[in-house]
Amino acid sequence: MNPSDEPDLACRQVAAAAAERPPLIRRQRRVRADWPEIERFLDRLTGSLAPTPYGVCIVSDRVIRRYNRQYRQKDEATDVLSFPAGRGRVVETEYLGDILISAEMAQSNAARFGLRVEDEIKTLVLHGLLHLLGGDHERDRGQMARSERRWAKRLGLPQTVIARAAGPGTPRGRRRGGKIGPRLRRRRFGNG
Repeated sequence: MNPSDEPDLACRQVAAAAAERPPLIRRQRRVRADWPEIERFLDRLTGSLAPTPYGVCIVSDRVIRRYNRQYRQKDEATDVLSFPAGRGRVVETEYLGDILISAEMAQSNAARFGLRVEDEIKTLVLHGLLHLLGGDHERDRGQMARSERRWAKRLGLPQTVIARAAGPGTPRGRRRGGKIGPRLRRRRFGNG
């Protein structure tokens, strides 16, 4: 793997040069978006949610699939990955980490959910940033989902990643393996 492809290294180098604004590195040029609008959004996040520097890299499906396979053992493209700085090492850093977003997946999601691609990218940045700040929606009993909803509302985003992954009609956005859990099923349908 080419060292310039490492999300840590590439984003940190730019972050060191631009500590006031999270860097937005666009390594994928096929998806058109209002990039200055997204940079203004990053400024808002820096002023409110994350005063510590972090990087955002816009990449292709091929690149994000490679990272997903290497770090999560999932051989598929995904929309967003977060790489917290210092994870697994004792490191004192003033850098939160890196967020990788698939441009093609963002464009596809935007069309699927009826959003502008800029709003989808902002939604993915927020989700990735909450992960960098320690959120873990798979284990935290809804804490990250509540935080994501609160911040999305505050930032004027039309939806959240966690809520739409849970699907419509899922009570309180909770989902167990794609099905309503047995306890909720009994309560809703009286069977059991």
